[in-house]
Amino acid sequence: MKGREIDFIPDRLIAEPVVFRGLTDSEVVVLIIAGLAFWMPVSVLVLWPFGWGLFGVGIGLGLAILTLLVIGKYLQELKRRRPDGLHIVYLKKLAQKKFSFINYNYIESSQSWDIRRERPVVRAKTTMED
Repeated sequence: MKGREIDFIPDRLIAEPVVFRGLTDSEVVVLIIAGLAFWMPVSVLVLWPFGWGLFGVGIGLGLAILTLLVIGKYLQELKRRRPDGLHIVYLKKLAQKKFSFINYNYIESSQSWDIRRERPVVRAKTTMED
């Protein structure tokens, strides 16, 4: 090792570990919380008139787990063979394109400037050019 560089440097030593279907711990927690926040009230409100409101809590939990499985599979395919964090950029660009009220300042169209002249400009003669 005299004067040489280290052969192996763990690049992903500080990176968050993958725990489920290619998702990190924080992504799994966000998906479960979002699934619970959406499916619990919906399932309770749908089953409440039938007198099964308590079963709505269990069904909401099951649907939240199903949501984790479905969205986890989608994100797993999206993240495959791409650098870390690129899926976030893709999802932001997709949200900016689909929803007009979201703006992340990504440029989506290619444009060019034009002077809009059909013929070249002729230089005006002045008295000092003699």
